[in-house]
Amino acid sequence: MRPHATVDDVLQVLTQVVEQVEVMWERSKDVSPAPLSVSQLRVMFVLERSEGANLRTLGEALDAAPSSVSRLCDRLQAVGFLERGLSATSRREVELTLSERGRAYLRDLRDRRREHLRDVVAGLPPSARSTLVSGLRQLRDAGASVQRLDADHDASGSQTA
Repeated sequence: MRPHATVDDVLQVLTQVVEQVEVMWERSKDVSPAPLSVSQLRVMFVLERSEGANLRTLGEALDAAPSSVSRLCDRLQAVGFLERGLSATSRREVELTLSERGRAYLRDLRDRRREHLRDVVAGLPPSARSTLVSGLRQLRDAGASVQRLDADHDASGSQTA
């Protein structure tokens, strides 16, 4: 084995891990009383971070057409996970927020996902868990940086440093 992993080495293993996690998380979703599609879950995650967003802002965050976003929100509202209300700043805008039921759904989903991963992570030696946490934090932070750069690029129409 090489002393340092190449980008392709990391991508190969990361892809395999993500695929395994997706299978475990799908099992977590199936035990829910109201399983959601991947797109609906994305809406929920964005609204959790961007409380009071409007449809335009949500569409930009999801990179989705307004009609698609509106239909997703209609479905989430129908199951009681989303609430629509008039904006405090503009009577023409509608603010989207997660209902308490929607927040509870996300908490429960995350708990089930953690339980599916618990045995896998517990089987790692303590030193491997520490290394994994460090590497995953770095990956998370690098991903956030790339997303910020992409958003800056989209907003300005040119690349930023």
